Amino acid sequence: MLAIPLLAIGVLQVSAAELGLLGAARTVPFLLFALPAGALLDRMRRRPVMVFADFSRALLLATIPVAYAFGALTLWHLFVVVTVVGLLTVFFDVAYQSFLPSLVERAQLTEANAKLTTTRSAAEVIGPGAAGALVGAIGAASTVVIDAVSYFLSGLFCRGIRREEPVTATDGAPRSLRREIVEGLLFVVRHPVLGRIGMCAGLTNFASSMVTVLLPLYMIRSLDYSPGLVGLVLAIAGLGLVVGAVYAGRMSRRFGIGRTIVGSVVASGIGLVLIPFGGPTLSLPFLIGGKVLFGLSVPLFNIAQVSLRQSVTPHRLLGRMNASMRFMVWSTISLGSLAAGFLGEVIGLREALMVAAAIGALSWLTLMWSPVPALRELPSATQAAS
Repeated sequence: MLAIPLLAIGVLQVSAAELGLLGAARTVPFLLFALPAGALLDRMRRRPVMVFADFSRALLLATIPVAYAFGALTLWHLFVVVTVVGLLTVFFDVAYQSFLPSLVERAQLTEANAKLTTTRSAAEVIGPGAAGALVGAIGAASTVVIDAVSYFLSGLFCRGIRREEPVTATDGAPRSLRREIVEGLLFVVRHPVLGRIGMCAGLTNFASSMVTVLLPLYMIRSLDYSPGLVGLVLAIAGLGLVVGAVYAGRMSRRFGIGRTIVGSVVASGIGLVLIPFGGPTLSLPFLIGGKVLFGLSVPLFNIAQVSLRQSVTPHRLLGRMNASMRFMVWSTISLGSLAAGFLGEVIGLREALMVAAAIGALSWLTLMWSPVPALRELPSATQAAS
C-alpha cells in the first residue's frame, strides 16, 4: 500500500495519472474476476485456495526487488505484478470470508470478524510506519521484500488450520457457471439489506481509494513531507483502526448492528472531510485527525456489515454473495483510483481530495429508508428474507 507507490514516485518519477493507474491495477481484478471467483469457490474447499494465493503473491512481489537490483524495473513490471497480485487477492478474500462461517457459530460471527480485523488493523498501523522508515533507510525496492515474506508467512499459517470444511452437495448434474454467477449477483442486488450496504460501501470505497492514491503524492509534492513522515502520519492514523476493531463488538451490542453501521459511515465521511481541510499551512493536525477518525470508523463498519452479510446468506451462496459484494464494492476502488489520477492532474491534488471528501460524506444516505438502521441483532437468512 505504501512501499510500491513510493517506489513508483521516487525511482520511476511517475505522474499523478500514472499513480492512479497503478492504484487501479490492484483492484481491476475485482471488477473482472470477482463474480466467477465466487461461483468457483462455492464448488470447492476454500482453505487450499487461500494457501495457493498467499504463496503465489509472495513469489510475484519478490520479482520487484530482483528487477530493481538488475536495473530492469519498469512501470509495466509494477503494473503486471500489482494486477496479478490483485487477482490472487480476489480469490483469497472471497475464500476467507466464505470460510469463516465454517469455523464459528452464527452468534460468534461479529466477535470472529472483530478479532480478524484487530490483527489486520494492527498490521496496518505497523506497516506504513515501518515502510516509511525502511524506504528511507534501505530503499523502496528492498522494503518490498518484507511484503513478500509476509505473504509467505500467511500461507504457512493458513496451511496450519485443521478444520473440516463442508462442500455444497450437488445432484451430479452439470452446473452452468454463468447461471450461478447471475444467481449470486441477483441475490445481493435484490436483497433489502445487502443491496443497500453494497451501494454505501461502494461510494465510501470510491472516495477512500481516491484519498489512498492522492494522499502520498499530496504529502510529498505539495506539503514537502519526507517518506518517513508520510509513513509516520499513516501509522499514527492507523491507531484508529485498532481501536475501532477492538470496540466494534461492544458498539454493536450497545447500539445495535444497524446503528453501528450507519453511525460509522457518517463518522468516516467526517474524517475524509478533515484531510484536505487544513491546507498547506496547517496540514499535520487535520491529516492525522481525519485519518484517525476514518480509521476508527472503517473497522466498525466492516465488522458489522460483514457479520450481517454472513448471517443472512445461506451457506451454498456464501462464495457468490461475497464475490458479488466484492464486485460491487471493490470495482469502485478501481474507478476511484482512475478518477483520482485524472482529477489530480486537471484540478490539483488538494481539490481532488475535496471531491473525494464530498462523496464519502454523502455515502450514508444510501442506507436511509432501508431495514439497516432498525436492525438490533444479527438476523438469520430466513428472518432477513421475511
